[in-house]
Order: sequence, then structure tokens, then C-alpha cells
Amino acid sequence: MKIIKGLENVQERFVYPVLTMGNFDGVHLGHQKIFELVRNRAREVGGTSIVLTFDPHPQKVLFPEKEFFLLNTLEEKIQIIEKIGIDVVICARFTREFANKSSYEFVKEVLHEQLGVQEVYVGYDSTFGKGREGDTQELKYLGEKFGFKVVVVPPVQIKGKPVSSTRIRKLLKEGNVEEAALLLNRRYSIDGEVIRGKALGKKLGFPTANLKLHHELIPKEGIYIVEVLWRNKMFKGALNIGFNPTFPNEKFSVEVHILDFDQDIYGERIKIIFYKRIRDEIAFSSVDELVKQISKDIEITRKYFAELEKQGSEIKDLDGVEREN
Repeated sequence: MKIIKGLENVQERFVYPVLTMGNFDGVHLGHQKIFELVRNRAREVGGTSIVLTFDPHPQKVLFPEKEFFLLNTLEEKIQIIEKIGIDVVICARFTREFANKSSYEFVKEVLHEQLGVQEVYVGYDSTFGKGREGDTQELKYLGEKFGFKVVVVPPVQIKGKPVSSTRIRKLLKEGNVEEAALLLNRRYSIDGEVIRGKALGKKLGFPTANLKLHHELIPKEGIYIVEVLWRNKMFKGALNIGFNPTFPNEKFSVEVHILDFDQDIYGERIKIIFYKRIRDEIAFSSVDELVKQISKDIEITRKYFAELEKQGSEIKDLDGVEREN
């Protein structure tokens, strides 16, 4: 897959461009459906499948004062799109100047003149142009004017509601990582660098890897069953998100106890894949009570994965990695 960062760096004329455009945060089931349509259509006509996306996310540029957490890093988003089989990803630099383009200017200058699109596939709720003035009806009208076909893709629904990035963010903030996985068509993950903490876990007999995160959206505080990807190997783990309330004045942290693991991984990057939320954080009356509960959490984690292995998982993640028993 070819990656072009910046519209100004598009130097070639693509063969019969079949394009979709949007932010695609989360690259969820709805986005995947559109990408697959674009990919398949481009292959059918011997053309080029193109995803036009924007970086930074427009929300970050236009409303920087508002709290807004992305589901993916740009790097992760591109990796997921590549797995679907798209030919070209164009990351347009989103600036206030770019945001001031009218819907007409955007279609004429970018889609028609610069990219020479032949077909455009968009979601049912797609908007574009200054103040999001353009909608699917206007895009169809402009497509007729400039000679390209527009296909509006209906929403994918799960449990009777459209799949959306907003809905996924809400689920993760509620700690519902299992339903979020259904909408994403993969388990939610975060990654970061392992840093030194206060070694509280080690003192309790359960050493943990503390993370400096690269992702913005962290699921609700609590204890989670997870897998940990390190050096292309997968390990089972129990993750704590929060403030360790049994110990006063602790700062917010994300730390994982990796089962049956004894490696020095300070400074290394690991990925956390969420399977299930076990419980809330609790302030225990004694350290002994905390240790007993951690032991229970680890036993729950082991039983969960043992049962999962018996049943087989419906959601496949990270093909090609080696899992530790």
C-alpha cells in the first residue's frame, strides 16, 4: 500500500481512482464495509482504491478546547486500512485554511482536478466542506457536474443501532470492551512504552509493567482481562487502570501483570488487547486483602482464557503472532 502524507505530495495521476473519504477514527465495521466496497470495485475495473483521510482530526483543529479522544493513532489507522487491501492512503493535512474550503471548492479542486476521481463511496452521514455544509445529496449533484459516480453506503447496525465512532467511545468509557469489540470487528487495544513505577506490584508479589501510553482513549478505570503483545509474542495478563486506592496519594496509572513472565522490558513498547472488564478498583482495608483479590483476579483471567480456547474466539486479532501458554 502506498502512503502519501499531504495532498501537495500527490504527484501522479491514478488509474481509474475509486475513492472514499473521511476521518475513519476507529476503522470500525461501518468503515470496513466502505473500504471493502472501494477495494472490490477498483479491482473489478482495474483501477486504484484510495482512502482520503485527514490529520490531525478536524475536531482537534476546529475545537481544541473541547475534550475529544481518538480511538486510533494515525499509524494504527493506516495499518488496519492496509490489512483490508487498499492501494493508496492519502493523509491530507487538516488546517484552518483547509477547513475554509467550501464543499464546491473541495470537490472541484481536490476530488476532480487533483485526484481525478471516477467513483466516490461515502457513508450515509458523510459531510464535507466549510462548516460541514456539504452532504451526500450535494456530493451526488457535484458528482454529476464533474463526471464521477457517487455511491452512498447505508449504515452497518449492531443490536439495532448504527455502528459509529461516537458509540464506540461511549462503550469504552463505560468499560464495555466486549461490545466495543463487536463494533470494531477486533478487540480494542492501546500501546505504550514500559516505564518505571514505584514497584508496588513487585512488593506485593505481582510485578507489573507501567505504561506511558501512545493512545488517547483509555477505557473506564478498573481491572481487565487482557493480552499483551511484546516482540511479536502474545501473553495473557491482568490490567489495572486507575489510582490504586488502597495506597493513598497514588497518581493515575495503567499497569499490567503479565502471567508467567519474567523479562526486563523497561523502555520497550508493548500493546494491550482488551478482552473483558472484571471489576471496579476498590480501596481494601489491608494489603493482605488486596493480595487475596489480585490472586482471585489472576485466577479469573486464567479460567477465562482456558474457556475461550475451548470455545474458539469469534473476533480474530493480530494474525501471525505467537501466543504463550
